[in-house]
Amino acid sequence: MIEKLTGGELERTLLARDPKKYIFKLYELRNVGDPRLAVTGRYGYKIGNDIVIVSLYWFGGCHIYFEVSDTDNLRKIYDAVFDEMSGGKEYVLSSDDEKLFSESKFVSLFGKHDISHYEQYGMFSTPKKREYKYAVRQLTENDEAAVLVFEEPHTDFRDNLRNAYETRVKTGGVNCRVYGCFDGAGAILGYLITDTFDGDFWDISYVYTSEHMRGQGIATELASFYACDICGEGKFASYGTPENESSKHAAIKAGFEMFESEYKTSWTPTEGLKIISAG
Repeated sequence: MIEKLTGGELERTLLARDPKKYIFKLYELRNVGDPRLAVTGRYGYKIGNDIVIVSLYWFGGCHIYFEVSDTDNLRKIYDAVFDEMSGGKEYVLSSDDEKLFSESKFVSLFGKHDISHYEQYGMFSTPKKREYKYAVRQLTENDEAAVLVFEEPHTDFRDNLRNAYETRVKTGGVNCRVYGCFDGAGAILGYLITDTFDGDFWDISYVYTSEHMRGQGIATELASFYACDICGEGKFASYGTPENESSKHAAIKAGFEMFESEYKTSWTPTEGLKIISAG
C-alpha cells in the first residue's frame, strides 16, 4: 500500500532514514513557501522501504526524487505522481541509484533519459584552524571601492560580487554573507557568497577566483574561512554542489564531506506525457 507523506510526516521519515544524507532536503522542506525559495510544495510517498519525494516549483516545474529498490512499486508511484508531473510546464527526475534509469519498468513508465551526476558537500566536523596565505574576511559596506574595481565575466542566471554587495551587503541583509580574499594592497582576489533561509543552515551560492589567481588556493581559503565562521556560531556550513573538479578539490581540502550523491535528468517539457493504462 502506498502512503502519502506530508509536512511533519515526511520530515520524520527522512530523519529516521538518514538525517545526514537528507540534510539539504530537510532544510528546503522546512522553508517551503518562503518567497526566496523556488520550492512551493513538497511531499512524499512511501511503499515499504521505497520512498519518492515530489517537489513543486514556482515556475511550473516538478522534481521527482526516487529511492526505489523494488521496481514492482514503480507503477503505483507513477499513478500517484502523474497529475503533478504532467500538470506543470516541465519535470526533472533524480535518484541516488544510477541503475534505476536503465531499469525496463522505469523506462516503460517514465521514459529514457540521459542523466548527470551531482554531489553536495557539508561541514560535519569542527573546521580546523589554518594559516591563511591571504587576508580573508567578510565584506562590509566599507568595501565598495574594492568591489567596484573588481572584474569578472558576466554569466546569465549567476550572482556576482557587485550584485551581492549592492543588494545584500550594502543594505545590511542578515541572510547573506560575502567573504573576500584580499592581496596586500587591498584588492579582491576572489570571493564567496553564502545564503540562508533560516539563519542556521548556510549554503554557498557562488565561489569565484580571479583568472590570474587560479590555482593559488584562493577557493580553499575562502571555503575554510567561511566554514570556521559559520560553524563557530553553532550553525551548519554547506558547500553545496561543486561546479567542477577544481571546486570539488577545494571543498574536500577545506574539510567538507559529501552528504548527497544524485543522478538527475535534464528538465523535460511535459508535452506528450500520457496516462499509461493498467496492465
